[in-house]
Amino acid sequence: MNFPFIIAAVILWASTFVGIRAALIEYNPIEIAVLRFIISSITLLLIAIPARIYLPDKRDWLRFVKLGFVLFINAILLNYGMRTITAGETTLILSTSQLFQVLLAWLFLNETISVRFLIGLFCCFLGVAIIAFQNSIRFSLNIGIFFVLFAAITNAIYFISQKPLLKKYNPLEVISYAFWIATLMMLPFGRNVIDVIPVATLHSTLAIVYIGIVALVANLCWSKALSKIKASRAAIFLYTVPVLTIIIGFMWLHELPSLISCLGGAIILGGVIISNMPKPSTEPLA
Repeated sequence: MNFPFIIAAVILWASTFVGIRAALIEYNPIEIAVLRFIISSITLLLIAIPARIYLPDKRDWLRFVKLGFVLFINAILLNYGMRTITAGETTLILSTSQLFQVLLAWLFLNETISVRFLIGLFCCFLGVAIIAFQNSIRFSLNIGIFFVLFAAITNAIYFISQKPLLKKYNPLEVISYAFWIATLMMLPFGRNVIDVIPVATLHSTLAIVYIGIVALVANLCWSKALSKIKASRAAIFLYTVPVLTIIIGFMWLHELPSLISCLGGAIILGGVIISNMPKPSTEPLA
């Protein structure tokens, strides 16, 4: 059964977005990304040593480097985007990642799409536009919306890029090498992190530690599920993340999205649900 892994992944992911918002109070986006991935990489190392994971085949090293690079870009985009929008709004926009996953699965994995998918895609972009323009009748955009939308695209690329590797390697191996490569890419940008830690509050620092460990566990759970079922089928479960994030964001930071954001989010989630509806049966009734 893959459902326990999927349920664990969506709950843990929902909480990490709230954790990023908490950490952004005293850390900048780059510092959060660097510390988070260092913590995740150390945790993975402690898991990987007793598990005795194998080195990838030389022919697959470029694939792992690309996967790590996408993860690196995704983290930076997401952290910068979340400076100006709430955790709930972030996950509502990130819900579009599911449609990008289906689109990429159609392009590169020969999975099918339908007219319903195209209708759902339109609804999602309409919902994103409502959230983006909610604060101005002059149509001045919140730049954070763009960062998060691009993060949704890179998120989809990351999960689709995993699929071929998961046919050859187990989830721990795929996640480990992707995270270690992404961490190496981030280290040159983390020279000021050591100076920030002593002056930051314990709450913000622990939020990053929480993100580093919990996001890692969520990735492992999701990769485990993705190794057994189709990417497009797994993506439907991600539409529960925004609801969970809004609940956790209220409990942790007393943060709620606006009514306009909820309207846009409802349209986004409606689009995701429409795009994942099964085809009507063509069999005659008995």
